[in-house]
Amino acid sequence: MEKGDLDRVIAPNEAAVVRWLLDYAAVGDVAAYRLRPVEELRVLKGCDCGCSSLDFQPNAWGGAEIIADAFAIYSDGQQASLILWGRDGEIALLEVYDCHPSASHRFPEISDLRSLHRECTPFYLSEPSRRLAAFARRP
Repeated sequence: MEKGDLDRVIAPNEAAVVRWLLDYAAVGDVAAYRLRPVEELRVLKGCDCGCSSLDFQPNAWGGAEIIADAFAIYSDGQQASLILWGRDGEIALLEVYDCHPSASHRFPEISDLRSLHRECTPFYLSEPSRRLAAFARRP
């Protein structure tokens, strides 16, 4: 096995985050991605950089499109962005990337998650000042 290879069932907290993303942070129609129960996903690989991203398919990035987009604000103020990627009606990967150079690379809990305003530029494309303004508008 290479670094990052896992091949395990999705953990309950990971499945809950994927479901939350489909429910509250979908980009367009995600009905096809709901046909297979999230609990049946297998985590095939983690990211080699140490972040909390999870690959659910071999070659997860190949031809994948964004199906959900959100961010996390942790209790210590650190932030992360989450992007759920899919391909051909199958969830391909969950990208979790931290916004701080010295981030802890933790996996978010449901209570940390925030959806994006539809009228805002997506988090990963926005300027830092816009990201902070979006965070300030969150409950």
